[in-house]
Formats: sequence, structure tokens, C-alpha cells
Amino acid sequence: MNAQIKLLVGGGANFSNISIRNVDFVKPNSATNYFLSGRPELGLTNNLNIGLDIQFSRKGYNFDIQDSQDIAGYRFQYLDLLPQLQYKIIKHLAVYGGLGIAIRTSEKIKIDDVWSESLYKITNSSDFTYILGVRLFPIDKLTFHLQYASSLTSISNLEFVNNQGQTVENAKILLKNLQLGIAYQIF
Repeated sequence: MNAQIKLLVGGGANFSNISIRNVDFVKPNSATNYFLSGRPELGLTNNLNIGLDIQFSRKGYNFDIQDSQDIAGYRFQYLDLLPQLQYKIIKHLAVYGGLGIAIRTSEKIKIDDVWSESLYKITNSSDFTYILGVRLFPIDKLTFHLQYASSLTSISNLEFVNNQGQTVENAKILLKNLQLGIAYQIF
């Protein structure tokens, strides 16, 4: 047993978008945003630890629009609680994964190049997510990570209709995110 407690703080970039199952007529574009994090970790062995990544995270997506009065993008701010299990493959490289919950704190829309709080929320107040990632430890106390995350449940209860006015069945909306980050161990 190697019960060592650590606390890391960090941040980085989120590259996010949505995918909508069974809907091909909505074509969103990726958006670049940011995250800030704090992660307490408990070392179980020399190679295995558990942690809870607590992130303030902005994610979203954009649209190509013809009219400046149309919605050009959505931006969501979340408090992400991401329990994870990390395994160090070699001294400077680890893989990790986990399941978590994303709690929406804000939802904004972009119209005419101005971001404003959405009056009518299209997303659920929370959703479940999974993460998979790799961490590099180049020098003592510094880590870099590349992480993929996706919601497990639909982030919205929106209904889509096709050109014939029929409801599209199983139009599950998933928020997907690629994260590139850096963290520093403060103790």
C-alpha cells in the first residue's frame, strides 16, 4: 500500500461539439473553450491511484448561419465531478478513465456576435459522462493530459422532425469533448 495524498490544480483547452443520433440535417461545428480544475488524488500503489477531478468547464458548439439574427452558437458552463482511476504504465506515462456528472451552471447563445444567457434552456440541468485519457509526467509535479469525454445520456429533451413533419425517433444528443490540459501538484 502506498497511500499518498496529492492535490493538483490545472487548466487547459476544451474542443467540443455535439452529435445527434439519427439526425443528419443539423450540422454543428466544434468550439474551442477552456477549463480550470482541482484534483485530489490518493495513491493506492506505486502505479495505481484514484482521484476526483473537479472542473469548471466551458463547452459548446457553433453553427454556420446565413442570417445574423439566427443562433450562431451554444455555450454551456459546467461543474464537472469526474471520479477516475489512473494506472501508471511507465514512470512518465499513465492511462485513466472514469464516470462522472456534469452540472450545468450556465447556458448562453450567440446571436449577432453577442453571447447572452439563454432564456429558454435547451439542455438538461445535469448529465452523466465518461472520460478516457492519457497523462504525461515530464518533470516532478507537472502533468500534461489528453482526455476524451462524452455524455452517456442525451443532454437535451429536444424533439426533431424530418421534412415530412414526422418525429425523428431516438435523436439522442451527445456532447463530446477533447481536452488538452496541464496541471501542477501543489502538495
